[in-house]
Amino acid sequence: MDPDDLPADVESVLTQLVESARVAVRDGRPEEAVAAVETVRTVARNKLPDGEHRRRLVHGCDRVADLAADDPPVAAEYLDAMRRRLP
Repeated sequence: MDPDDLPADVESVLTQLVESARVAVRDGRPEEAVAAVETVRTVARNKLPDGEHRRRLVHGCDRVADLAADDPPVAAEYLDAMRRRLP
């Protein structure tokens, strides 16, 4: 599925969650960032068909969860990249 073909409600939820995680990482709240990306991961797995777009989002979520507390700048870069991949 092309990111531009996402249903509007799924796109909106993913965009809001990624932005929420990005703000949380930048503000030093890694637990909130991890909670948000865990939800992004769940939405991606449940609402997106298997494919490159879904795999990239899930990979980004996994990396942010690993990096949010220990390397916030890199976690923020992953979130920025994830946001750019959404319509």
